[in-house]
Amino acid sequence: MFITTLNNRTAFDEVFDDFFNRNFNVSKSSDYKTESDDDGVTLTMNVPGYNKKLIDVSVSGDQLTIEGQSNSGDTDGFKKVFTINDTLDSDGIEASVVDGVLTVSVPYAEEVKPRKIEVKVK
Repeated sequence: MFITTLNNRTAFDEVFDDFFNRNFNVSKSSDYKTESDDDGVTLTMNVPGYNKKLIDVSVSGDQLTIEGQSNSGDTDGFKKVFTINDTLDSDGIEASVVDGVLTVSVPYAEEVKPRKIEVKVK
């Protein structure tokens, strides 16, 4: 289902990594969807049956790890590990879960955010 490890990566992980590494506009799988805008990247993942106490989102170096702990025998839990490139600000990551949907927001680093340049008239 959602189970992934660093040593047993799926094609979905590679697509998601490619998204972060190349900053494509939209990437989808049956497990999650990513979207980017001027502020950063937003990952939404269906996590039915999990609440904020059962989900752990952590960052170590350039690795973003999302884990869901099973509280019953109904589910096996899940683990996803993604690589974050240096255009993203790992210190600014925020996560929330509402109605079985996990949302993880990863902002762009300030130095790579688009900015407007004022046009001067002379």
